[in-house]
Amino acid sequence: MKRFFAILILSLAMTALCATTIYDIQYTTNAGPDGTYPSPMEGQDVTVTGIVTGANYDQDNKFFMSDPEGGAWHGIYVYDYTVGPVLGDEVEVTGTVTEYYGLTELGYCTVNILSSGNPVPAPSVVSTLNLVVPAQAEPYEGCLVEVQNVEVTEAQDEFGQWYVDDGSGECQVDDEFFYLDSVTPPIIITVGMTWDIIRGCLDYSYDEYGINPRTPEDLIEVSDAPNNTISSVSEFTGCYPNPFNPETTAYFNLAQDCNLELSVYNIKGEKVRTLVSEELTAGEHHILWNGKDDQNKSVSSGIYFMFAESNSIDFTSIKKVILIK
Repeated sequence: MKRFFAILILSLAMTALCATTIYDIQYTTNAGPDGTYPSPMEGQDVTVTGIVTGANYDQDNKFFMSDPEGGAWHGIYVYDYTVGPVLGDEVEVTGTVTEYYGLTELGYCTVNILSSGNPVPAPSVVSTLNLVVPAQAEPYEGCLVEVQNVEVTEAQDEFGQWYVDDGSGECQVDDEFFYLDSVTPPIIITVGMTWDIIRGCLDYSYDEYGINPRTPEDLIEVSDAPNNTISSVSEFTGCYPNPFNPETTAYFNLAQDCNLELSVYNIKGEKVRTLVSEELTAGEHHILWNGKDDQNKSVSSGIYFMFAESNSIDFTSIKKVILIK
């Protein structure tokens, strides 16, 4: 296992050092004059690889893709309708970084499908308010996101848009992947309706960020999930926020009771912190890392890896996090 982990760390590190990533295209702290956050690589021709997280956007083969680790700043919209990849395809895209009225996208593209059936990065769990304030929403533009325990505050309008609120502020939901009245049975949105989970790809259009569910399965009612906090499979869904300063939270869903170890490693493969090493119950767990090592000293900014392992249920998973100071 240690040899496997060392090879994985080296592979990820070399990828980060040698190739342009979606994160490189998207990450910025500089707001543009209109309040959006244009890419620092705007106008440049790039080649990136990633995993398709949303297919047939605009019902015209356009798609969203993500760096394999997923998370904030790791997703982007690809304006290309010639190839039509499907969910889980690994694609190589060569194109121009373009700002389309505030939406960072790849245009004038050549798309090659490298492999199929890959794991789709887990959605980032965010509040509805996170998707309203540009400084908070911009990291998730182009990403797969998820809001939970929301109530409909505005019914669907003539443009297919509707609004939900988890108590922190309302955000938009849109229908760019499929029309709600085109499925069987039709989905009718009414004010006061509640949803346990809404997930989808986040776009930006007409001065608003919007969640675009990819299929009806991205809309989950409480009645559809009687075992609300217990998944049929164990999953390390991700870390939020990411990048972070000074702390981030790892989100787990365990299918059964197990002994779990969650550790933090630096890019050299050296363990810097053991966050958990104990028996955990089935269900959701949120585990905080405050950016400190086992001696309670703050670590330097940079790339770290959260490595989860449970021998009792044969479960391993790794997520990259970035500490920015």
